Amino acid sequence: GTENVLRACCILNVPYVVYTSSIAAVGPNTSREPMFRGNEDTEYSGEVELPYGKTKAMAEKLVFEANGKKLSNGGKLATCIIRANAVYGEKATYLQELYLFAKARNGVLNYLEPENTERNSTYVGNVAWMHVLAARNLQLKPDLLAGQVYYSYDDTPTSKSFLIRHELLSSMDPSVRLGSHISYWKMWLMIQLYRIVKVILHPFWKLPPFLNLPLLHTIVTTFSYETDKASRHFGYKPLFTWKES
Repeated sequence: GTENVLRACCILNVPYVVYTSSIAAVGPNTSREPMFRGNEDTEYSGEVELPYGKTKAMAEKLVFEANGKKLSNGGKLATCIIRANAVYGEKATYLQELYLFAKARNGVLNYLEPENTERNSTYVGNVAWMHVLAARNLQLKPDLLAGQVYYSYDDTPTSKSFLIRHELLSSMDPSVRLGSHISYWKMWLMIQLYRIVKVILHPFWKLPPFLNLPLLHTIVTTFSYETDKASRHFGYKPLFTWKES
């Protein structure tokens, strides 16, 4: 899909592309190596584990390679990339599901991440605003923005994901309280048992998807960044504060 869009831009003389990627294009990788407060220039090696991350990494490669390509009218294509991470907002399906699960357990919100895990979250309105500013400034300052990658960010606290989720949900419903930590080995065992049961029942019943090992590794691995690149390059400032978000 990305390849077709870029090809169409060259044929139809659309000179600017802002591609929405994901931090999953970078990692965590198969070795579960953590990244703590990295930035856009942080070297992070290893193979990405999740299929979603692999496709995003492949798309990013195409977008980088397309930067500077000739258009049919003789002009050049300018591209940049925004890597979003844990976008939340009023209509976030995963937050609604977590809330319903918590209410079904008498308001208890259990969590899987270890105590030392750290992640970034960004409010959806701020991610959208960053795209608007990037698209505007890619036209005004192509020499600066073309070929660049930017992590999305705002003043949502860089913290453990389950604490952010708890704060968001408890601000809406004070009865939601933080429960207990689910051990890694318990989830690992559940995933393996589920895989066995799924194979056995496959001829008769197709079980719905369940958590898999690559996703479990992503959840329990610290992957956070600290950057002001979007602010320096195109004057990005969050439209919404953490309190408003």
